[in-house]
Amino acid sequence: MNVRAFTESFTWANVTLSNGGTLTELGIAEVLDLGQLQKVLEDFSEATGLASVAVDARGVPVTDTFAFTDFCREMRSDPLRNKLCHGCDAHGGLQALIEGSPQVYRCHAGLVDFSVPVTDGDKYVGAILCGQVRVPKADQPRFLTAGSEWRGQGQLEDLYDQVPMSTLSRVAAAAKTLFGVSRVLDGMRVRRRLDLSPPAADAPPQRPLLTLVPLPRTRIEPAATQAREPHATLRDAMDAEDLASAIAEASRLLDVAFAGDGDLREGIAGVEDLVIAVARDCAPRLVPHLVPVVQGQRDRRTASTNRFQIQLHIERLLGMIIDEVLRSRPRRRRDLRDLLNDIARHPNRALSLTEAAAATHWSPGHLSKLFKSVTGYTFVSYVTAWRISRAQLMLASTQMPVQKVAAELDFNQVNYFSRVFRAHTGVSPSEFRRQCSSRDGRPAGVSLPTHHHPLLRA
Repeated sequence: MNVRAFTESFTWANVTLSNGGTLTELGIAEVLDLGQLQKVLEDFSEATGLASVAVDARGVPVTDTFAFTDFCREMRSDPLRNKLCHGCDAHGGLQALIEGSPQVYRCHAGLVDFSVPVTDGDKYVGAILCGQVRVPKADQPRFLTAGSEWRGQGQLEDLYDQVPMSTLSRVAAAAKTLFGVSRVLDGMRVRRRLDLSPPAADAPPQRPLLTLVPLPRTRIEPAATQAREPHATLRDAMDAEDLASAIAEASRLLDVAFAGDGDLREGIAGVEDLVIAVARDCAPRLVPHLVPVVQGQRDRRTASTNRFQIQLHIERLLGMIIDEVLRSRPRRRRDLRDLLNDIARHPNRALSLTEAAAATHWSPGHLSKLFKSVTGYTFVSYVTAWRISRAQLMLASTQMPVQKVAAELDFNQVNYFSRVFRAHTGVSPSEFRRQCSSRDGRPAGVSLPTHHHPLLRA
């Protein structure tokens, strides 16, 4: 269904869409924390060089504009052309909503943009628009609306020729990156609340700052959602090359298995079967190699299996799947996801910002700003959170001395490790170990830090 046909069939009063959502008069400013959104868009534009702005359902900007080209500023300075720009932005957001994915298109003036829809629950309230670049003629996407007449005007033509060139693949990659911004802002809200005293009992519930239309591989009916959720979560993480989120979901499933009353070996086998099922979906060529590895582990497994060793085993399986997924995409360029995956693969390593910048071929300053914009964490705090999470698991499920745990996690001094551990958990490593249960080896509240995005190119 195209936008033109779609827009002829709705009014602005809570109209139901084909995907179950509705259009609404609710203002985007009532749904989003615009101050935080502006900061994210500013960082995104600075990191990628692409223009960005958030608009309401009618295409009217609700944030400042970032990295706008002189051409677009001149176009929008004319009231009639400004209306065309607003119409393009509104149509772009609607098309993205209808398709359920970011949309890359040519605006009425011929520049390449992309749109990401913004919703409040099932209500469409606006969109985020980015781009304002030129691409080679052979790669140009279709016009979203009719082109406007501006050729022949010397100043506009000169400014148009100054618009930066890019490639369609880079624009599409940036669109996927921005699609994760909802998780960034939701994460900011969660982290702020952790630092505050608990809300009053009669306080109204807080809603997420930003909800974007999801991008599922397959539509899941509501009755089947709960049963398929772990498989879908792992599969989508593998598809997005997001090892951190896959590890977090597998860890949650292992926690359930170790906390259960039944045969522990059956619970672990269930997690392994799920991983193999995901491999069949995402990396089928790997399955014949994966099955013998899993079977060998099962043959040696006892009822008193160690939680930490099982964690390492499952993480190795997930790493093998990610490797095969990457091998199946030889034309893919290295990007920020690879850095996040490296951190997830080696949670015991004290990776420095300088080392990470060298590996990504970005400057430390650029990487630091992009990393914070995408994950919501500073680089150092993100790496440290992974190391402390691994320390918690090792302390809870092994008898390894605290000094050896510190050394395994790349802490040079045990006293420094203890201070960092206490800062993150509120207790010393020894006190934490005493608090742990004897079976599941992982008390409530221990969680792996993940960015939860399908990330990320810059």
